[in-house]
Amino acid sequence: MTTKAQRAILLVLLLRGIAAAGTLVAPADPLCAAVQGRCVRPPYVAVMSAFPAEIEPLVAATRVAYTVVEDGRTYYVGRLAHTPVVLVRGGIGLVNATDTAQTLLDRFELAAIVFSGVAGSSFPIGDVVVPEEWSDGTDVIPVDPDLLAIARTLSSPPVPLDRCTNVPPDPPGAVVCLDHGPAIDVGGLGESSDPYGGNALTCSPGTGPVFGCDEAVVPRAAAVATSPVAQDMETAAVAKVARAAKIPFIGFRGVSDGPGDPLGLPGFPAQFFAYYRLSANNAAAATRAFLAARAKAPHHGRSAVAAPVLSAPRTRIRAACDWERAASPACGKARAPRNVTGRVNRACALMAEAATAAGSSAVGATRNARQQWERAATLLDADTSSGLSRQCRRALTRVVRSRSKGRAAP
Repeated sequence: MTTKAQRAILLVLLLRGIAAAGTLVAPADPLCAAVQGRCVRPPYVAVMSAFPAEIEPLVAATRVAYTVVEDGRTYYVGRLAHTPVVLVRGGIGLVNATDTAQTLLDRFELAAIVFSGVAGSSFPIGDVVVPEEWSDGTDVIPVDPDLLAIARTLSSPPVPLDRCTNVPPDPPGAVVCLDHGPAIDVGGLGESSDPYGGNALTCSPGTGPVFGCDEAVVPRAAAVATSPVAQDMETAAVAKVARAAKIPFIGFRGVSDGPGDPLGLPGFPAQFFAYYRLSANNAAAATRAFLAARAKAPHHGRSAVAAPVLSAPRTRIRAACDWERAASPACGKARAPRNVTGRVNRACALMAEAATAAGSSAVGATRNARQQWERAATLLDADTSSGLSRQCRRALTRVVRSRSKGRAAP
């Protein structure tokens, strides 16, 4: 099991030599999206992780419909295990976790929040622990009882959990197998600490699956425990944000450092860097099984219906499926008239063209994009029959007109 002081070492143990796993380009304007399929309707289950290696197996298993970038983070919207989801790498530490969870709530209509990641634990390496409650040292937050009841139905088998991994994971070393079969352990207290003194740990592009940014993500009533069964740096923060918003929450943590190490490594950080890939994959497998079980639960109704196949002949840059909500929370579930969204589609495509062009081509595309934003604003000004509230219509008009002037005001 790790200590708070040991986890603080993460700040100085930057493995700059880990190669990035791949890239996925998305537009920087949150009103625009990299559209890969048909829109998936909300509400979504938000699935958060801290670093690329944690979220990558979930993104790879998701039928991603579109991606948006906001505040430097990429949000993947689609369907996973028959469930509408939005996936995001939230960043390492309590501050990043809090900020990302709040952005999720502000931007997307959510049904629940799930955290999937790795942790130190008294349980064996490779196990997945699902605490009943989480503490940040000042507060204790219980997990949603309905979600916890679903988690209690999971076991391995049948949920496939890895026993073998390359050590080190990146670049791949020799294959090492655990002497035990990993299990899913539900119950107890989880603890999240902040070794960074209230500061946000910034990801570093190009540094790979632990400390990298989104370029390293490849789409493919509780009892108090006497000691924590999981120790990390994010989950309690997300639980607090979810509780304040009255959104159901649960966290899955694969054990990366703890007992049962066949190599006999001296705890954290050696065990973490040996087994983070295995433990992240196991947490993702348990999260996927949980989402599938939740979709079948009676009170989730149509969620259990098989997801339609998302056709994706190519990626196109166009308006995000929820561009109105992204522009202003006042719009909620409202949808702008088609002719307005059509202008936003064209503006987004032209912005992407300008970003990759050079010289006069870039200047022309930028000028044309601003014209499309202005035409969208003009249409909104003249609109009286779409059913948009006055507050929503004014907010949309202000936002799109700001883009016609070369700004990106919220």
